[in-house]
Amino acid sequence: MRTTGTYDHRRGGFTLLEALVALVILATGIVAILLVFPAALERQRTNTLRTMTATTSQTQLNRLKAGDTDGGSLQKWLDENKLILLNAENPEVNYIQSWVVSCHPMGEYNRGLYRVTLGLRLWDNRVEYYTTYVTDR
Repeated sequence: MRTTGTYDHRRGGFTLLEALVALVILATGIVAILLVFPAALERQRTNTLRTMTATTSQTQLNRLKAGDTDGGSLQKWLDENKLILLNAENPEVNYIQSWVVSCHPMGEYNRGLYRVTLGLRLWDNRVEYYTTYVTDR
């Protein structure tokens, strides 16, 4: 048999305080997740730019090693690429400001082996160096 007229308040749903605590916890979690996205996007952008920088430097050094210096000699290529300031038309200007090439003969006597270093000034003013060895023969 049921009795009417009495209501047990303990059987009710959530209280307002419980709902507010749940909302605060949920909001804190969402804010923490959203704070990760800008950092991840910046990291991805930096990694992409570094990859393009390495690709550009390896392309230049591989051209030099293969002797693909537009029909010129090693010395002519070195003179033309001693210091390159990139202008706005170059697609590399987004991640490379300039590059400089240095060349040093290897060994006590010049036997035609050179160490060529390509220094790239990046978009954030850091400089990265890439080195290869070439011959003039």
